[in-house]
Amino acid sequence: MYSLEGVNPRTGHQWRFLQGINFSYIPRATRRAFAKSWIDAFTKSNGNLKFTYETVKRRHPQLLLGIRRYFIRPSYYISNLQEVPFENMEKAIVSTWSKDFSKKVRSAVLQKYRNVIGRNIK
Repeated sequence: MYSLEGVNPRTGHQWRFLQGINFSYIPRATRRAFAKSWIDAFTKSNGNLKFTYETVKRRHPQLLLGIRRYFIRPSYYISNLQEVPFENMEKAIVSTWSKDFSKKVRSAVLQKYRNVIGRNIK
C-alpha cells in the first residue's frame, strides 16, 4: 500500500517499513473477488487509484487480516522483490503458488471469540 522512511516527528522513532497486504492470509475466493473489483476500478480510473489503509477499511474490510508491515532497512530484510505486470495482477493475487494461511488465521480468530464468549457466560 505504501512505505515510510524517516523519523516520526512526535516520537523520534525511526520509520523504515512498507505496509501492504499479504494475500497468503486471505482465503482464495476473497482474493479473487478483490482482484476483479480492484482491476476494474484501476482500469476505469486509468491507473489513478489511491489504495490506503482507510480505503481497505472502508471498501475491503475482508482484507484487514492480511495487512502486514515489513521492515525495509537494513536491505537484507527484504530480498528478491519482483514487480508484477498489470496483465498478470489477478493471477499473482489469487495464485496457489503461495501458502494459504487463511484457515490458520480464521481458526485463531474463532478461538479468541470462543474465549471471550466463555468468559462472559460465567
